[in-house]
Amino acid sequence: MKKPHGTGAVKESRRAEKMRLASRESLRTSVVFLIVLLVFFGFSTGFTRFNPVAALLSQGEFWNFILADFVPPSVGRLGALFQAVMQTMYMALAATGLSGVLALFLSFLGTAAITRSVVVNSVIRAFASILRNIPPLVWAFILVAAFGIGTVVGVLSLIVGTTGSLTRFFIEILDEAAEETIEPLLAAGAPMPAIVTQALLPGAMPGFIAWILYCVELNIRASTILGMVGAGGIGLLLMGYIKQFNYTAASTAILAVAVIIIAVNLLANYLQKLITGQDPAA
Repeated sequence: MKKPHGTGAVKESRRAEKMRLASRESLRTSVVFLIVLLVFFGFSTGFTRFNPVAALLSQGEFWNFILADFVPPSVGRLGALFQAVMQTMYMALAATGLSGVLALFLSFLGTAAITRSVVVNSVIRAFASILRNIPPLVWAFILVAAFGIGTVVGVLSLIVGTTGSLTRFFIEILDEAAEETIEPLLAAGAPMPAIVTQALLPGAMPGFIAWILYCVELNIRASTILGMVGAGGIGLLLMGYIKQFNYTAASTAILAVAVIIIAVNLLANYLQKLITGQDPAA
């Protein structure tokens, strides 16, 4: 049986309707953005005297240094490496756990859904913004001068920044959850403690856990950098290897950091899917 005349044209028109082409205004905006970006790039390279061509041409020296001094990785000090890795993990987990508890209480004060005071809400939000916008490395320099070299400095530095970030994230999650639940419950006469424990927290908990898992991954990366300024962990061990010109041992430490971060990322994704009800095996 032959197809009716014009069926192919109808299908083509429907396919064209489904394909939403970019408008001329969108294309014009994109072109202007790229031009502005290139202008800023040129200005920045001129101001910093950075030569992209020279950087590309010098890549050969960099790779010669890596292949000659960093390869192959050394496996002679695995005991010290394992201890430093575990120390880094403990620092990240301890800092994230304590930050989560502090951020939970601060978020109760920072959200208007629970604390009906604009002044208190504004103070908590501003305090959290200050904490999160100062890099942990700056806190590490300050705390090293006060407490000396050690893991205590690393944990405290991570706690300060993570508390600020989690507080802002938790406040946004509570505000979003309150839009759908708190007003009907208040109108029904439910007390605020019951609303918080029975409605807000259960609805916000998946978001809380997702951000906490994300901060664990970030803190493992940050603790590696903090260790290079004396905050303990694998970063301190890596810095010691580099100062001793023991580059093969340093490459082993770098590979260990990469493996840890990848493993934690995969585990965090698995746990997040498990908590949100998705099939982790899918």
